[in-house]
Parts: sequence; structure tokens; C-alpha cells
Amino acid sequence: MTGVGIFAVEDTSAQVCWRSLRPGTTISLGDASVVVEQDRPGAATLDGLPADTRLELFVRAPGGMARRAGAVRTLAPPPGELLCRFATVNDLHLGERRFGVLRRIEDQPGSRLEPYPLRCARAALDEAVAWGAEAIVAKGDLTYHGRPQQWAELGRLLAGVGVPVSAVLGNHDVGRFAVDGRPALAAAGIAVPHDAFSVDLPGLRVVLAHTAIAHKHHGGVLGRQRDQIADLVAAAPGPAFVAMHHYVQRFRRPMAYPPGIPGDQSRALLDAVAAANPATIVSAGHTHRNRRRRHGPLVLTEVGATMHYPGTWAGYAVHEGGIRQVVRRVAAPDAIEWTEGSRRALFGLWGLIAPGLRSHRCFSHTWPPRT
Repeated sequence: MTGVGIFAVEDTSAQVCWRSLRPGTTISLGDASVVVEQDRPGAATLDGLPADTRLELFVRAPGGMARRAGAVRTLAPPPGELLCRFATVNDLHLGERRFGVLRRIEDQPGSRLEPYPLRCARAALDEAVAWGAEAIVAKGDLTYHGRPQQWAELGRLLAGVGVPVSAVLGNHDVGRFAVDGRPALAAAGIAVPHDAFSVDLPGLRVVLAHTAIAHKHHGGVLGRQRDQIADLVAAAPGPAFVAMHHYVQRFRRPMAYPPGIPGDQSRALLDAVAAANPATIVSAGHTHRNRRRRHGPLVLTEVGATMHYPGTWAGYAVHEGGIRQVVRRVAAPDAIEWTEGSRRALFGLWGLIAPGLRSHRCFSHTWPPRT
């Protein structure tokens, strides 16, 4: 067996992923188990687990002994009643045809499957809705070059999700060869205003902010938009969730690739948000990696791309007293087989740095009091 591990954990479920297992192999976690049917990369969700409990993962090949493959503690649920669920996706890159530093990772020639960005995005959206998401937030880099056919394809994809979709743009969407994709999205029933805007869900206000700058790789949040974001989170009846494409840098210059929002602009934004509503999460994409850190009372997260290793989407369970984030791998067989193959990017280092820590991907957060 190779590459068996627990990628995602919630209060009563966990997602187990593997690279290669013999058909008939049994994977068990606590009292839950699943039998592998094919020798190909895969993922399975084990449900009905006890909350806030340490459980051991066992793998048993046909005719063999059970072998311990890891352990995990399920999350404690946030305080209070569950109010809603929503999900985010980012870095879909519809229209991309090759991946990697040297652009050598691509679908098999002659493949009759949908192009990998489309099939990964479609699977991510389907799986998020099946998980229980009542709304989808798309956090930029929805297309690869912002070309008309890419916007049309995106509109068709998002129009078929079946739940409300809100979106902001990323640097790929406003690049040198891009056209304005807002009309195509509007035709699909998705409004993308130029200014920051908000969508209210039960127990949470989602604020969407545009950080992309035309023809630039890095992002920005200037004074006017910073004030708009702060005003929107301040006016929220309860906690808030700020969704944007670029991440907030610690320093003026980026310490890692790709560049995000310069540190001075980032600190001004975070200080304004924390003062306006400390019960706020700020979530971005852009880096294609999964990370979490704090800025005072605020939780800051970055969520990986849908279209290459590890191939993820994020789900959020909103409770009266807190929120739970879970980042899951896209599990559809034709998607996860592609994303597993793309882990060899950056000379194999991508498979190590992109997933991030499980504690950064999956956690429960209790809202701090508003003063």
C-alpha cells in the first residue's frame, strides 16, 4: 500500500485518501470502514464518528493483517446550533492546458475526458453541494486568461451548480489578454460588482473584496475599498467572513511566491477589520497552498486550488457561537487521478508544500465577543 492518510477531519467525519491500494483492501477509522474497489488514486469519507475523539486508522489488504496507518482527533463542534453551511472554491483556471514549472504536466493525448480544470472544478462544486453547502463563494482565478470562451464555459459551469454563487476576480481573470467577464457571469445569474459587496447567510455575513489589479500578478486593497470592507463587516448583524483572491502579506515585499497584497496595505486592512468586527475570518486563494495564521482576533486562511495537487475545496459550518472549516480533496476518480499525477510539479516539491498542515486545513473556531 502507498500514500494512505487522513486528509480532512470534521466533528463526525474524516476524509481518507490513497495513491494505490489493492482492490478489496479495507480502510477503517473507529467503527467506520470502506472497501477499496479499484487500484487507482482515491478518497473516501468515513461518517458517524464520535466528536472530539482520538481514533486510529487501520488498513487491511485482502487476506492480510490490519496495519496501523495513522491517527486523528475529530474536531469539537463550535458552540451552539448549526445555522448554515457554505463552501468556497478558487483557482479553477478554466482554459489551462498544462501545469508545472516547465508546463509539461498535461492530460493524456487523446483523452475523451473534459479538460482537467473543468472536470476538477465541476467535481469540487458537486461535492461541496452534496456535503451540504447552501451557497458557493468563488475566490478568483476562475479562468486562465480571461478569454471570451473561458468566461462562457465558466458561466455554464456556475449556472448549473443549483445553489447561489457569488464571485470575485483574480489576477488571471484580469491579465493582459483578458476581456471583462462580468457580462458572461451576469448572463449566468452571477453579479460581480466592481466594489466590495456582501451576502448575508444565516448567522454570517460574507463580504467579497476585489484585490486583483489589471495586468498585475500581485494584489492590492487601497483606502476606498479598505473602508468599504470595514464598513460592511461593521454593519454585519453577527460574525463576518471576508473572501478575496490575494492573501495578506506580513511584509512589504513577499517572502514567498506568488506575491499577495503588500504588507502595509495588508496590515491597514486587517487592523480596520479587527476594529470593526473581531469575529471575522479572512480567506484567500492565489498561493495554491493551504495555510492558516492569526492577526489579533482574526483568523486568516489560504485555500489551495481545485485543479492540481492536492485539488481542494473548503466547506464552512456556521454555528451560533463559531465556525468550522474543512478543506477536502476533490474525490471524483477522474479528478483525483489527475491531481495525484500533478504532485510531481516543482521537481516533486509541490507534493510536500501544497497540502499544508491538516490543522491549518481543518479546525473549529469560537467567535470572540464584539466590543
